[in-house]
Amino acid sequence: MRELEDKFAIKKARDPKVTKEQVMRQTIQDTFQAYLDYAEDGHYDTGKLVGNEIQVFDLNNQVTKRIQPLGDSFEQDFEANADRLLGYLEDEADKVADM
Repeated sequence: MRELEDKFAIKKARDPKVTKEQVMRQTIQDTFQAYLDYAEDGHYDTGKLVGNEIQVFDLNNQVTKRIQPLGDSFEQDFEANADRLLGYLEDEADKVADM
């Protein structure tokens, strides 16, 4: 959570219009992508946080998987228990890599 606050402060200084939710959503998406790249030994699929789900796109830009949040939203999951969410994202990335 502290890292998010630091990241938000830096981005806010550069762009006063940026919101904490935007930074949180980007952080969640970037974290999932990092886990996915690691699980696949490279960047083959792309995870995008679209609305209230992470959509995984293959090299042909086709959605191959939709990942739902643990609770009502990924943002709420992050605020409630960031470690639990990170573990979940890592597990889901591993599942995508095994498809």
